[in-house]
Amino acid sequence: MTSERDIQAQILLALSHGPTRLLRVNAGVAWQGTVIERTQQRLVLARPYAIRLAAPGVSDLIGWTHGRFVALEVKGPRGRITDEQAAFIELVRRSGGLAGVARSVEEAKAIIEGRAP
Repeated sequence: MTSERDIQAQILLALSHGPTRLLRVNAGVAWQGTVIERTQQRLVLARPYAIRLAAPGVSDLIGWTHGRFVALEVKGPRGRITDEQAAFIELVRRSGGLAGVARSVEEAKAIIEGRAP
């Protein structure tokens, strides 16, 4: 089975060219601070603080095509979207952008071309 990460990479490679540009959005939390100790298995920070990388629900891939905003939530064959992801997709669509759930390059292309339901 193809992973979401592999599907994202395939979509970026196949569709991010010409008038279409897609960017990977990293979600979650990262930590910043002064590095005290760093090994392959351990990282110790002084004065650590959290950095939120993306707001909840923001799609995995965002970008533009022909002047329109694009948001692609990439899922594997059995992946489900969260309520926040569904709300973000709907917000993009209501704002005139192209957005949807893509499980393959073909589905992503259909969204970008405005052919997706």
